[in-house]
Amino acid sequence: MAKKKQASDPDAPRRRKKRKKKKQSGERSVTFMKLSRGVRRGSATVTRYSRHILSGFNDFTSGKHDEKINEFVKKRMSWVQKVRFSGFVVGSIVLLALMLLLLNNSSIQVEEKTVSIAGLSSDFEGYRIVLLSDLHGREYGDKQATLLRRLNAQKYDMMVLAGDMVGKSGNPEALYHLLEGKTSPAPVYFIAGDSDPGPLLAEPRDTTGLLENYVLEDWILGAIQRGATYLSSPVLIEKGSSRLWLTPESMLDIEASPLLSQLNAQYRSESGAYVNGSEAARITLPLTAWRVQCAEALLNAVTSIENSDLHIAVAHYPPIDPYNAASGYSGSGMLRTPDLVLAGHYCGGGWKVPVFGALYVPAIEAPRHGWFPEQSLVEGERRLANVTVYTTGGLAMTDAIKLPGFRMNNQPKITILTLTAALTDDLLGIGS
Repeated sequence: MAKKKQASDPDAPRRRKKRKKKKQSGERSVTFMKLSRGVRRGSATVTRYSRHILSGFNDFTSGKHDEKINEFVKKRMSWVQKVRFSGFVVGSIVLLALMLLLLNNSSIQVEEKTVSIAGLSSDFEGYRIVLLSDLHGREYGDKQATLLRRLNAQKYDMMVLAGDMVGKSGNPEALYHLLEGKTSPAPVYFIAGDSDPGPLLAEPRDTTGLLENYVLEDWILGAIQRGATYLSSPVLIEKGSSRLWLTPESMLDIEASPLLSQLNAQYRSESGAYVNGSEAARITLPLTAWRVQCAEALLNAVTSIENSDLHIAVAHYPPIDPYNAASGYSGSGMLRTPDLVLAGHYCGGGWKVPVFGALYVPAIEAPRHGWFPEQSLVEGERRLANVTVYTTGGLAMTDAIKLPGFRMNNQPKITILTLTAALTDDLLGIGS
């Protein structure tokens, strides 16, 4: 009867639910109390141990308990542990040194040099040239912000890019950011390097307009659109009553007239084949026309350049052998030997060992095929017969250097050359 009464009680479910909630509430309260005690105990433990550690550190730095520490080291550290500990210390020092070197090599050095040129006219006295090379598509900061901050703080009359500004990747954005971000109105002249694509296309594009639109690589056209001048042939720059010829180094030691005659004959032959529907002539004719145009500009420079004119050549590879001794003589048909050659490619040797210098430069024609080079060859000013050669240390690292692909103890460089007719210490062999 009792069970039936309990089953028929309508308030029983409500009472059971109420008891269940009360029980759960009690359990949560107990749980929170335990958690609170645990947090307090943990906090006290952490505080106690922190004070103990700090106290021990203060005692150690103040020299207290040195005898106890020495006794502990003697008892606890075997010779193997000592060796391991010493190796750890040495390794940490080496790692820290490498990190500092790499950090140093991400900052850009502005290198200023004065170059003496005999007979330099007064119009070009103090003329300043920014020489950059081997950017290899690298960005220094967002859109070259770091590079441009250093560059735009300088005053100069001309900028020369001595090749490998795009590099093997073929991505021109880093070069474009440099050209778009520079604030100086000074003209920019550039050549292609060995890692750059092109400069000529394997097959001309289907387009209209100037001949260069048909035959030059996209990155070159992009640089031209951003105000730079591709140095495919000698360019005349006038200042006051004086003249400067800027020439691609590849055109030195070339007899202009025979070259132009040969190219004109080739052009006439390909033109006839093109009219007759030859597919091969369709591909080669624009390229030949471009070469004819460059040869004509070379011949014009050969016949126009005067002994009083300043002549600067731009190379990617620094020259090692002297130029043809007949250059500049009447009737030779070649350009006069340059007064100054600007070059890059070696990237300052990539890796430099303190005191010793660069380990390697990519110059197989040099002694030891470029290993352990004469340091005057790596970068800076040197004399090649009667020609001054200046090689910049460049900005990044070429894959032609047979070392890991980053610079070591070798800051990226913006080189600024100031021309003068006076004799400099370098020319006199005094040096700094």
